[in-house]
Amino acid sequence: MQQLTEQLGKTVLCGDVALSPDGANLAWVQSTAATTSKQTYTRETSGNAPAKLVKLPITGARTDFDLAWSPDSKTLAFFSSAGERDQRQLWTVKSDASDAKKITNLNGYAARPRWSHDGKQIAFFYIEGAGGGGPLMAAPTTTGVIDTAIHNQRIAVLDVASGELRQVSPPDLHVYDYDWSPDDKMFVATAAPGPGDNNWWIAQIYTINSAKGNATSIYKPWFQVAVPRWSPDGKSIAFIEGLMSDEGFHGGDLFIMSADGRDVTNRTSSRKASVNSFFWQTPDRILLVEYIGGGSAISELNLADDSIRTVWKGQEGIHAFGNFPDLALSKDSKVAAAELSRYNSPPEVFAGPLGEWRQFTNNNAGL
Repeated sequence: MQQLTEQLGKTVLCGDVALSPDGANLAWVQSTAATTSKQTYTRETSGNAPAKLVKLPITGARTDFDLAWSPDSKTLAFFSSAGERDQRQLWTVKSDASDAKKITNLNGYAARPRWSHDGKQIAFFYIEGAGGGGPLMAAPTTTGVIDTAIHNQRIAVLDVASGELRQVSPPDLHVYDYDWSPDDKMFVATAAPGPGDNNWWIAQIYTINSAKGNATSIYKPWFQVAVPRWSPDGKSIAFIEGLMSDEGFHGGDLFIMSADGRDVTNRTSSRKASVNSFFWQTPDRILLVEYIGGGSAISELNLADDSIRTVWKGQEGIHAFGNFPDLALSKDSKVAAAELSRYNSPPEVFAGPLGEWRQFTNNNAGL
């Protein structure tokens, strides 16, 4: 039994897979079953160079979260609790895992960073002065005098050069997912009045002005909605709608509407599959990640005629990361990365030309 326990403790766990937009570098968070520390590694997608541990100038245990590459592929941003136990701060590191810098001084829950398209700002979720983050997030037990204040999860925007932080979404809305518009002037978001652990199931789609902070509801769904994303030309918004049990467990049909919420159309109504994430490739092509036939598939949807071409299909499950895409894709769509698993094998990180995976981790032998 002791030997078995020791072997299980060596099991490598991976998550938060992120691929640089140029497809040259891969990053992920790694830990073992016997430790609580989760650390970020980077590795080139070409050649056989070993993975590099991102070293922070702080000793002790740490937990890294939510990796996000800058648009120019030169910088990786991520949250880490290094040196502060339960408090996450935003860090940046160069693509070669060097020059780690802490760029925030936050007090409260923070998650899911996304760079603006011009690379000058980083948006993320922030609940100032409180924990939480959604219906599936652990929160401390309320004790003493019950506080009637509702701490909503808001979109915060950090100016990378100056360090200035501002919260841009309305304080009375709890935001569950968001995306920058191509011109970085707006956000599209799924949101509902707080408290956040109650109302995800009735969330609507909003647009939020990043400068003024005002929110406008543009779509009230029949079921649940998730993963709202702007088209590359800014004219359309795509999202998933379906009957979903919990936040982060997405599935349903792909819908597309105009940027002002009109002309809503189900583009996969006749398809016997469940879309769980997607990527805009061009204004008329979308890459779908689907559950189908007990496994997973990656398919390309042509919006001109709603034709769908299967790019890859397998028994593996493409591991989900909540509102982060299940699949990481380079800007030109030529390189992809994912965490794949089967019922009889542990999750591993794979990367390479779309559908032509090469394994980058080994659960039995570490890196």
